[in-house]
Amino acid sequence: MAGRWRILIAAALLAAGVPAAAWAWAGVQHIQINKLAGRNVPDEMQDFRNFSRPMALPGIFPDLWKEADPDESPRHYFEPDRLPAGFDLKQLSPDLPTALGQMNIAPEIIGIAPWAIMDLMAKTTEAMRETNWVWAAQCAATIGHYVGDLHMPLHTTRNYNGQETWQHGVHSRVESEMTKYFFDVNSIQPEPAVYLEDPFSAIIEWTAHSAELARTILRADDMAKRTANGRIDTETYYHTLWDLTGDIINSQISHAITALSSLWYTAWVNAGRPPIPPAFDELPTLSVHSGVGIDPRTPGDRIDAHGSQPISRYNIIIWSVMGFICLVVIGSSIHRGIQARRAKK
Repeated sequence: MAGRWRILIAAALLAAGVPAAAWAWAGVQHIQINKLAGRNVPDEMQDFRNFSRPMALPGIFPDLWKEADPDESPRHYFEPDRLPAGFDLKQLSPDLPTALGQMNIAPEIIGIAPWAIMDLMAKTTEAMRETNWVWAAQCAATIGHYVGDLHMPLHTTRNYNGQETWQHGVHSRVESEMTKYFFDVNSIQPEPAVYLEDPFSAIIEWTAHSAELARTILRADDMAKRTANGRIDTETYYHTLWDLTGDIINSQISHAITALSSLWYTAWVNAGRPPIPPAFDELPTLSVHSGVGIDPRTPGDRIDAHGSQPISRYNIIIWSVMGFICLVVIGSSIHRGIQARRAKK
């Protein structure tokens, strides 16, 4: 039950603080991807499954870092259709400066999500090897967000919001509004995690597949609008859009879980399979890249080399939102009870 409250709280925080167009999937799906990936690691890494709980909520943190960190946004997408026709993605270097030279496009234009994942893979592996498990979990949880983003097809195309095809707003309609209402966690079917001999090649392969699906989703949005007589604020539009894209959404989220658990397993194996300690309660909220947080700093905050700080103010926000949600749920239950008694009469 506590896990469900955490998910509701995180979704409420996102709804209050992050523009919908900035999300990949609803915030709840980012949490689910991290949590289920933690449970999907192989049996030899089973002690890491206990980390699935404290690493779940941080799946939304990267979206919350954007406002204070101008360098954060490019880590959330990669748009290969900005490259010349016939460009071979397999030839891209896993080294970011080299790859930027190959592409000759500014990082804020094309996005750098694959390289952000690789950078954090190296940090996660090193932290595991050095048994710095809080830092390892922080980096690993952040990887989860970027992996989720690359599995959202509209994060892999220059036409990410339909702005080039008169489909403005399709981004939030698909990844937030539609997915929030129709997605069922019971439909998730990840494959077992595997060791990745070449993580960067795997990431590029996932991205290329996602980019292919982007065209399908944009066509589905156009068809759904025609079915709904041009209205994008109707049940007909969203039901049709889900009928056309639901299998893609389910498959991509499931694959994101497989991909993420495989990356975590690979980092652990490369670290020498170190013993995994008991899980901790929760992770710091500050960016693993820049140290910015999701709430204001005060002079009394102590920040270590990896950007850790007390999270008491964050807990206050959490419990405030929890209280509000409790009131809504209780009120709804009372209302349904009254209606049921009236129906019996």
